[in-house]
Amino acid sequence: MAYPSENPVLAANLQFILHRNRGSEMAVESLRMALLGIAAVHQSFLLSRQGVCNGEGGADDCMQLAYSFRTKAKHSLYAACNTVDGARDDATLAAATGIILIDIFSGGQGWGKTLTLAKTLVNMRGGPAVLLARSLQSKHNTVTGVSRARLLLETVAVYELFGCLSTGQEPTLLSPHTSSWWLDHANAEDVTSHVEKVFGMSRQLVPLLARITSFVSQALRNRSKVREYSPDESAVESEDVERARMLYSLLENWTRAPTDVVPSRVRMGDNIYTNLAQVILLRDVLGLAPDDPLVQQHANTILNGCADCGQSTMGVDLNWPLIIAGCQMFGADRPRVLNIFDQFRYVRCYEVETSEHIVLQVWKRLDEELPGADWRSVMRDLKLDVLIL
Repeated sequence: MAYPSENPVLAANLQFILHRNRGSEMAVESLRMALLGIAAVHQSFLLSRQGVCNGEGGADDCMQLAYSFRTKAKHSLYAACNTVDGARDDATLAAATGIILIDIFSGGQGWGKTLTLAKTLVNMRGGPAVLLARSLQSKHNTVTGVSRARLLLETVAVYELFGCLSTGQEPTLLSPHTSSWWLDHANAEDVTSHVEKVFGMSRQLVPLLARITSFVSQALRNRSKVREYSPDESAVESEDVERARMLYSLLENWTRAPTDVVPSRVRMGDNIYTNLAQVILLRDVLGLAPDDPLVQQHANTILNGCADCGQSTMGVDLNWPLIIAGCQMFGADRPRVLNIFDQFRYVRCYEVETSEHIVLQVWKRLDEELPGADWRSVMRDLKLDVLIL
């Protein structure tokens, strides 16, 4: 959880395991194996932090156990998907998200096929809006029915969004043409969202982040095409520049719609992620250098927010902001970035190591005045198509 609260993911998964329905045996078994795998990865990371890596019951053993659980979970997941009932079962979608979480905690690799399968399961059921509309009524004080369906859809959509930062692709579940389900109510029972508790940002902000991710992906492709026909590598289509400036201003003026009291972690998350999106626009589309004062201003705002969350042990799902802000830092500011990574290690797993590695490689290239001294180039060169949050 992004901040201390009841865990809706755990509540939903326990409902599956304790109250399995006829025909859902393989899906529930896959979910059970995935949950055991998540626990094993977490235990491995805790042991590695204590220096207990080798030997029976050490970090390496626990990681091998996690991989074993993951393999069994995927085997049962595929078996569930081979039946009509299994492919339409929420437990199958929950199992897929559990396997992806193993991959995230393990360092972020190997998630692509499972996420593709999860999106396929959603589309087989008519897409997000239809899936929600057809879901059963939630039982009182439980994460079941349509409440559980929305939780699963939100999780898959956010996983895809963060994965697109790595791959450079465009989100599909939250594309401008299909994202209405995110804020619309599918029926009278569809009233509960878990985005803020799980991911630590406002529900209303996520579609804007997806819109910017899609735009930047398009702009980078356009720039690549321009460079094929122009010796001037700084050439960028004016339309993309204008759109980038418009989106930058939109972020500058973005405010959450009036609601009840907003948890402080969500307020901080909104501030961190709006500044993150602005850094991406400034660097990737508008072509500002990392040491540009405006880039530095936004990056420092991100780091201050990450540090505050880290000190409060609420640094969950802030690795991307720390990566991208950290990659803009020089000199005396760099130890601050490493200190925040250390704070994040208390609440996350091996994906923190991957995140720090990316930043260190960017710093190395900056210091040695090497080409590709940015996070996108480093990830591409090192083949790090990782899913981290």
